[in-house]
Amino acid sequence: MDTLEVPIATAGVQTVGPTHWRSGLLDATAFTMIGFAWATTSPQTPTVRVRTRRAGTWSNWWPLPPAHEAATSGGAAASDHTGTELVWVGLSDGVQFDVRGVLAPQMKLVLLYPKPLPSDATVPAVGPAGTSIPSTLLEGTTNATERLRPTVLSRATWGADESWRDSAPRYNHAFQQVHVHHTASVNDYAVTDVPAIIRGMYRYHTHNLGWSDLAYNFLVDRFGRIWEGRAGGVARRVRGAHTLGFNATSAGVAVIGNFEVGAPDPRIPNAVAAIAAWKLSRWSGDPLGQARVVSEGSDKFAPGRAVDLPVIDGHRDTNDTACPGSHLYAQLPQIRQQTRALMDEAAKTLLAVVDPVAVSGTAEVGGALTAIPGRVDASDATFTYTWMRNGTPIAGATGPTYAVAPADFGMSLSVSVTASAPGRLAITQVAPFGKTVTARPTITLTTRVRRRRIGVKAVLVPPEGLGRVPSGSVRIRVAGLEATKTLVDGVAGSRSRRLQPGMKHVVVTYASDNGYETTSASTAVLIPGS
Repeated sequence: MDTLEVPIATAGVQTVGPTHWRSGLLDATAFTMIGFAWATTSPQTPTVRVRTRRAGTWSNWWPLPPAHEAATSGGAAASDHTGTELVWVGLSDGVQFDVRGVLAPQMKLVLLYPKPLPSDATVPAVGPAGTSIPSTLLEGTTNATERLRPTVLSRATWGADESWRDSAPRYNHAFQQVHVHHTASVNDYAVTDVPAIIRGMYRYHTHNLGWSDLAYNFLVDRFGRIWEGRAGGVARRVRGAHTLGFNATSAGVAVIGNFEVGAPDPRIPNAVAAIAAWKLSRWSGDPLGQARVVSEGSDKFAPGRAVDLPVIDGHRDTNDTACPGSHLYAQLPQIRQQTRALMDEAAKTLLAVVDPVAVSGTAEVGGALTAIPGRVDASDATFTYTWMRNGTPIAGATGPTYAVAPADFGMSLSVSVTASAPGRLAITQVAPFGKTVTARPTITLTTRVRRRRIGVKAVLVPPEGLGRVPSGSVRIRVAGLEATKTLVDGVAGSRSRRLQPGMKHVVVTYASDNGYETTSASTAVLIPGS
């Protein structure tokens, strides 16, 4: 990770007013993240803005909000530094900063370039989407809390260097709240940028601010993915360092982006609700309620003061900050409702299967399959169907019966049946038919009599819409004598020996080949007398 730390005293700062300073346009090596750190002895917190040069163009001025955390964070020795949040600004090579209020002691500019790792491009793009509940809610365990557990990408996934942590995790004795934050970063990061962004935050928190670990318990990106933040176990009450005065009974969820300047992607509130529902369900929290919390001391509430706060709140509810941005803060009521809906859904009793789903019929082009839904332990259950080809849903195939189509030839068919009942948790079963789809050709048979010999021509015609011509061979039997002939473009023929006058039987039998079923055709031919 490339790091550049520049003391403000050496950065050519010019005085603009009595409490206002600004640097010139500073060239820099490549960086993607920027922050400011200073000694905790500063009499006040400076107000810092930056603008950066990106692809030759200077950005607008961008605020760097202060990091609201106590000097003792996570159990380590007291840090002698504090600072702003570390903000992702995209790949840049120039910076200008503006400071108001005070030039804090030992104040320095921190530029970071957490270089991409090969593993960054392989991180799964998972995350709650739309307005649906996490898919894990419908699977496996009957335990409501475990049904709520969303996918959380681990510290190993984003590339945490565990040697940077300088103490063991601390654990809280109670859990009352989920605090929602934003990181104030610009919002146009790519899906593959996220692991590097988190690595940069981890480095800044541990090396520049002197904290024991990454501040937040969880992070959410704009793609709806949930990431493990501070070490100690995502299922445990790990004490974070995210909300000054209120870390003792809570978890902090930081959304990567700035939602003072832009609205969050719809996947973001879904992800926040998913993690809040899981954490609150473990300790019986009500996402629509309030909690009485005793402050450990913040810039808003004195130490020892009992404060009534929403169970899911925004950082601004506890500290003097705009975090998590007005747009995300305005969505907290929606997030609380989503969280409650998730918890209520998970608390329902899972339907139990009495008789499993089965499939009957013929898996042959032109045939039909019927789903037999079986039974569940609710007399008022209803069933919905999704037919699948090689595991992929077939558009429009949502009834109990499915007409096997030419597109299914050579494929495996199955049906997903979901049973639902009022007040119960739905259950889904998938029933495969058990064999690949075949087809049965039609034999067009023509005969011709000449000089008491019968000429036979057999043309094998595939079902309509199926372009694959049958291959293999046919057996042609005339008046008790049989010959095997190879099909050429679906056609085969033969000529019999001279026969006695009378009615003769002709039978053509196709032997199955290349997904086609055995079939036959017959006719009677009259050999006239001499």
